[in-house]
Parts: sequence; C-alpha cells; structure tokens
Amino acid sequence: MFTLGHLIWLGVFAILIALAIVLIRKFRVPQPVVQKTVLWILLPLKLFHLSLSMKPSPDGGLILDQTQLSFHLCSIMIYSVILINLVKNEKFVRTVKSFMVPAMLIGAAMSLLIPTEGVDPAVPRVWQYMLIHAVLVFYGLYLMLIERVDLSLRAYVSNLKILVGIVAVGFLMNSVLEPYATNFLFLRKPPMEGLPILNLDHGWYVYFLTLAVIACLLIFLVHLPFVILKAKEKRAAKKEKGEQV
Repeated sequence: MFTLGHLIWLGVFAILIALAIVLIRKFRVPQPVVQKTVLWILLPLKLFHLSLSMKPSPDGGLILDQTQLSFHLCSIMIYSVILINLVKNEKFVRTVKSFMVPAMLIGAAMSLLIPTEGVDPAVPRVWQYMLIHAVLVFYGLYLMLIERVDLSLRAYVSNLKILVGIVAVGFLMNSVLEPYATNFLFLRKPPMEGLPILNLDHGWYVYFLTLAVIACLLIFLVHLPFVILKAKEKRAAKKEKGEQV
C-alpha cells in the first residue's frame, strides 16, 4: 500500500513534527506565537492550493474548480485556525479548539496516509497537499499535548454534535454540486478505490454507516486517555478530601 516515496514523506514529517513539539516545549514558546505562526504558514499554502484549482470559465476568464471548494474537513480546519485568531470569545475558541484536535489528528493524518494527490515530489500540488496536512497534524498535537485543550467526555459529546452539523452541510453541498461530482467529506464515495472496509461493495448505506462508526470511535480514542486521566484525578481528589475529614 505504501511506496518508498510515500514512506519518505511520512518519515520526514514525523521527525519534523516531533522536533517542533520538543523545541516548543523546551523553549516555552508562547501560545499566541505558535497560533499565529500556524496561521501564517497555512494561509499562503491554502492560497497556493486555490491558485492551482482554477479552471477556464465557459464565458471566459477563470473560476475555481467546484470539486476544490473548501468543504473538506481539513479545509474547514484551516478556516478554524483563521477563526480562533480573529474571535475573542474565549468559550467559543475553547470549543473550536477542542474539536480541532480530533479533526486534525484524524482527518489530516488520514490524508497523509491516503494521499489523494499522489506522492510525486516533482508535482507542486503534492507539496502543497502534504505540507498543509503535516502542519494540521502538528497543530493538533500541540493543542493536545502542550496547550492541553479540553478533551473530556463532555467535550467528546460536543465534538460529535459539531461533526453532525458539518456532515449535514457536506451532504447539502454534495447534493447542490452533484453535476460536478463533488465528494466533500467523502460522503458520496470513498477517497480512493480498493480500500478495505471503506468501500461501496455492500452499498452506500453500509459504507456511510461504517464511515460514521469509524469516525466516532477514532474521535473517542483521541479523548479516551484524557477522560481516564480526569476520572483518576477526581477519584484522587475525593480520596484526599475523605482523608482530611
């Protein structure tokens, strides 16, 4: 499944992401600096992606290819990074960041594992694709390990609600843009042919149900260590309180 070129991409990014996390922790880089740095890396990469996605218009000039509109999960995460840099409401920002962690770690990581743009380093779109998703994985890890955003059981429920809303919009956009064969959030069909489990061998309903179950389980696995940790902290606090009484 993985070619040598693909493994090289993954290996290099794994080393760079781990190094960045270690250095940020060691030198205690302020959270606003990391947040704005991620923003200013992602913005030009996204603009470059949009520039590569233009196509001739029937009436002359250029238009954006409808299949490249920003309704995939990772594109939504880029706009989420913009949002948390603009919005001042702390509760709203915390909620968005909580959702960003599993969305980035799962969505961007899966995009690196299943590179729909290929892995040929001679193709500019491949660089843009790989770099964007690597930065998203890094920021998801940063939010989880260093900024320590809320990943409690309550946050898990909240994140599922947000995901349902995004999926509803994805269904709507795929339906509206059906003549262009869009496949936002891979709700219409799998991202690639020949995938195990995620395929249309047993029909679309089985595929969608499988996709939904896998998404819920993977999000829960991201939350699980922190749910367990919080439960242990609560038990320890109760025990300490009981001993003091």
